[in-house]
Amino acid sequence: MIGQLLDRRYRIIKVTDSSEVGKTYVAADTHRPGYPQCTVREMRLPGTSSQTPELVKVIFQRNAEIIEKLGKHDKIPELLAYFEENQSLYLIEEFIAGSSLSQELIPGEPWTQDEVIGLLSEVLEVLVFIHENGFIHRRIQPNRVIRRESDGLFVLIDFSLDQEINPELANYHLLAQTSPNSVKRRETKKQGLATEELYVPIEQSIGNPRYNSDIYALGTIAQLAVTGLSPKELSSLNNRKNEILWGNRATCSAALAEIIDRMVNPDCEERYPEAAEVLADIKQIFVKSEAAPPPTIITEAISQPPRQRPTRLLLFAAIPAALILIAAMIYFWQSQSPARAKELLTRGVAKAEQGDKTGAIADYTSAIALNASDPETFYKRANARYDLGARDQAIADYTQAIKVNPSHTKAIYNRALARRDTGDKRGAVADFTEVLRLNPSDGDAYYERGLAYYDMPDYPMAISDYTQAIRLNPNDAKAYSSRGLARSANGDKTGAMADFTQAIQISPKQAGVYYSRGRSRFNLADYQGAMEDYTKAIELEPELTDAYTNRCSAYLNLATYDKAIEDCTRAITLDPKDEAAYNNRCIAYLNLKQFQKASEDCSLTIGLNGNNPKAYSNRGLARQASGDQLGAVEDLTQAIRLNPSDAVAYSNRGTLYLELKNYPLAVEDFAHSLRLNPNNATAFYSRGLVRRQLKDRAGAIDDFQKAATLFLEQGRADGFKNAQAQINDSK
Repeated sequence: MIGQLLDRRYRIIKVTDSSEVGKTYVAADTHRPGYPQCTVREMRLPGTSSQTPELVKVIFQRNAEIIEKLGKHDKIPELLAYFEENQSLYLIEEFIAGSSLSQELIPGEPWTQDEVIGLLSEVLEVLVFIHENGFIHRRIQPNRVIRRESDGLFVLIDFSLDQEINPELANYHLLAQTSPNSVKRRETKKQGLATEELYVPIEQSIGNPRYNSDIYALGTIAQLAVTGLSPKELSSLNNRKNEILWGNRATCSAALAEIIDRMVNPDCEERYPEAAEVLADIKQIFVKSEAAPPPTIITEAISQPPRQRPTRLLLFAAIPAALILIAAMIYFWQSQSPARAKELLTRGVAKAEQGDKTGAIADYTSAIALNASDPETFYKRANARYDLGARDQAIADYTQAIKVNPSHTKAIYNRALARRDTGDKRGAVADFTEVLRLNPSDGDAYYERGLAYYDMPDYPMAISDYTQAIRLNPNDAKAYSSRGLARSANGDKTGAMADFTQAIQISPKQAGVYYSRGRSRFNLADYQGAMEDYTKAIELEPELTDAYTNRCSAYLNLATYDKAIEDCTRAITLDPKDEAAYNNRCIAYLNLKQFQKASEDCSLTIGLNGNNPKAYSNRGLARQASGDQLGAVEDLTQAIRLNPSDAVAYSNRGTLYLELKNYPLAVEDFAHSLRLNPNNATAFYSRGLVRRQLKDRAGAIDDFQKAATLFLEQGRADGFKNAQAQINDSK
C-alpha cells in the first residue's frame, strides 16, 4: 500500500494504525502545492461489489457527512474528501502535526493539577460541541488526543466511522474467516485490545454507548495524568469490584479528584450526564485557584439525528407513522412547482458558499427531482461533487447539464478538468476543444488544454496551446512557466530558459520557476547560473528538497565538494528517501577521498533503489580506491547489467582488470567502451597501457596517439602530456 495513489491524488506514505476492518495512513496530497500531508482512514468492504452491503455504504456516508460538519470546529480535523475505491471506503482528513498524549503521558511522571485542568477544559469544550450535534466519539484514548504543533492546543482526532456499521461489517468479515488460523488471529487480536478496553465503559462494551461514555474515557486519561500510573497499573486498581482506588496515587486537590471520580463512575446513571456539567465544575476549580477561565464553549448545534437511541418497541411503533409521513412527503413533492425548485437551488448555492457542500448537494438533488430540465442545477451539483472529490459523479452531472444546454461552456470546461483529474486526458482535450470552438478567445481553455497535452505527453501541441494562451494574456506567468517545461521536455533547453526568465520577470516570487530555470541552466552546463537559481528557489521555499539535491549536483560540477555535501545532507534531512541526494553525496565523498563514507552513501542509494546503475558504478569506484578490487568488479558488473550502454562503467571495469593483470578482459571492456563512445580518451589511453603489457607496441602507440589527440581537443592538458610521454616510452 505504501506509495499507492488513491483517487489519483493521495500518495500513501506510511501506516499509523490498523484494525480488523482497515488501516489509517499518512498520505501526500499530490494536487496541492508542496504535497501537504493528510490523514487517510480506510474501511475495507468484504466480497465483490455485488456482495458489498449497501447499508454499510449508506451509514458510512451519513457518518462522513456528520464528521465533515464537526470538522468546522477549530480543534477537530477538517474533512477533505471521502470516496469508495477498490472495495474500500476512504475518509481524507486534515493532518494534525504534533505529539499525542500517549507520548506525553509518561509512567512515573504525574502531571500538575493545572496541566490536567487545562487538558480537561480543552477536550471537554470539544465534547460539548460534538454531543450538542448528536455525535459520540467512542474512541477517545491518549493516542487520539494531539497537542497541535502550531499552537500547543489539544485536538481530538479519529472520530468513529463505524457508528452502527461495525455489526454489519463484523457479520461479513466473520463469514469470510473460516479457517482455524483465522479464529486464532481473532483471539490474539482480542488480547491486544486489553489496553484499549481501559477507556471503554460497561454500557459501551455491550453496544449501548451514551454521551457520557466519552466522559468516562476522558476521565480515565485524567487518572493516568494525575497519578503517573501506566494503563496496566491503573487497570489493576480499577478492576477490584468496581471500586475506584486510584485516589491515593493522585497529586491533585480533593476537588479535582472528586470530579474525576464522577467522570469514571462505572454506573452511567451516576456519571456526569453531560460534558458541559463537567466543564462547569472544572471552571469552579479555576475560579478558586484564580486561574484563567476555560475556553469558550461552542454550543451552536448542527441538525442531526436524535441523541438517544429509540428502543426496539418505539422503532416498531414508529413504522406506521413513518409510512404515513412518507406518503405525505410524496404528495407534497408532487404538488411542488418550479418555484420550489428555484428556492431549493438558491438555498443550495447559499450552503455551498458557506462550505456545506453535502447540504448543498441534498438541496440540488431535491430541486432536480422537481425540475430535471434546469441545466444550472446539474451544473451546481457537479461543482459541489467535484469539490468533495467525487469526480465521476461530477462528470455525470456536467454531462447532464451539457445535454440540456449544449452551449453551457462552464459545464464543458469543468467536465474537462474533472476528466483530466481522472486520467481521461483525451476526453479533457475534446472538451477544451469544444470550449474553444464556442469561445476562441478563452485563454484559460488554451492553457488547460496545454496541460492535458503535456500529460499525454504531446509536447509540440502543449507548446502551441501555451503560446496561444500567452498571445491572449501576455502577463500570464504560469503559461510561460508551463511552456518552458514543455520546451525543456521537447529538448529545447534554450527556449525553456527564455520562458522561465520571462515568467520570473512577471512573477518573481515563484520558487518552482527558479528551480525549473536552474535545471535548464544545468542542462546547458551553466553550473554557476544553475546554482544561483537553486539558491533563489531555496530562499523562497526553504524546504524545497529537490532544490537542495540539484544545487548539490551543481556544486559537484563546480568542484565545491564541501558545499555539495552540505546541500545533499540537508536534502536527506528533509526527505530520508531521496536516493539522488545519497548518490550525489557519495560522489562528493569520492572526490574528497573519503571512500568509506562514499561507499556507505552509495549502499544507502542501492537500498532505496536496487536498480540504480550509477550507484553501483560509484560504489565500485569507492571500493577500488579502498583496495577492494574484486568488490569493485562485482559492482561495476552489476552497473553494466543494469545499463549495458554505460561506456564509463566498461572503461572503469577495464581499468580494474588492468590492475588485476587480467589483460584479455581489460581489452574487451575498453573495446566495448570505445564502441559506445569513440571519443573516450581515457579508454584509448588505458587500452594502450594494456597493449604495451601484451607486447603489442604498434597497437599501444596507436592508442596513445588517439588518446593524445582527443585530450588536446577536449582541453585536457595533463592527459595530453601523459599520452605523449607514453608514446615516447613505447618507441
